[in-house]
Amino acid sequence: MVEKLKSILRQTRWSLLLKAAIFAAAWYFIPSFWVFLIVALYAYFVPMPQSRTVAAPFFVLLLLAYLEPVGISFALVFGVAFFYLLLIKELVLIDRKSAHEVVILLLGFILIRDFYAKEGGAMNLLPFFYSFCTALIIGFMLSDFVRFQGVEAQPQPDSELRRPAVWLSTLIIWQFIIVGLFLPVDFIYQAVIVFLGIIPIIDFVPQYLFGDLSREKILTTASVVFSLFVFVLGSARWGL
Repeated sequence: MVEKLKSILRQTRWSLLLKAAIFAAAWYFIPSFWVFLIVALYAYFVPMPQSRTVAAPFFVLLLLAYLEPVGISFALVFGVAFFYLLLIKELVLIDRKSAHEVVILLLGFILIRDFYAKEGGAMNLLPFFYSFCTALIIGFMLSDFVRFQGVEAQPQPDSELRRPAVWLSTLIIWQFIIVGLFLPVDFIYQAVIVFLGIIPIIDFVPQYLFGDLSREKILTTASVVFSLFVFVLGSARWGL
């Protein structure tokens, strides 16, 4: 029985890996985004059960696939992200919450990077609008994460606290992105510095709602983020 179960799991992983490879190859080779979209929707929604679990990051992934120029590096990144989404959706991974969070962080960083690449040097009202849209998309993924991963959490997240916590997190993320507009560094450093600032929000808020947040977790994450902050700030070329 155990061997049969292991065989099924191996077959499942290979089939999901094949789907992820098809997803990446379709985005890279098919010139029409709309044809790729049909392939992507079929690869994700068939079979249908559990599709809503990671629907938010999947649609954000499709948005990025539409916005990004075709290239082999993004094809690999999108393929890996889609593979992780399938592993979560098909309940293959044991620690699905951590995997879900990793995907949100990955897609969130790409969104922030794209924002600063396009709007980092502009000083008008449009960057403020687009920064809010970027924060709103990240908040959308965070809300979806809390909603569906919280179903398995013990104790369950407080439904009355969940929505205000997500909205407050979204507003804080928006403020971080706005502050990044005024940093006198290139867009990569803007994106990295702001991303480091929002990592604790994406990490701590769900864990607090799930009842998993501990002092050790806070100290570990804060130490790692602070160390990366010091390294990035020290290596950046400041245009003062």
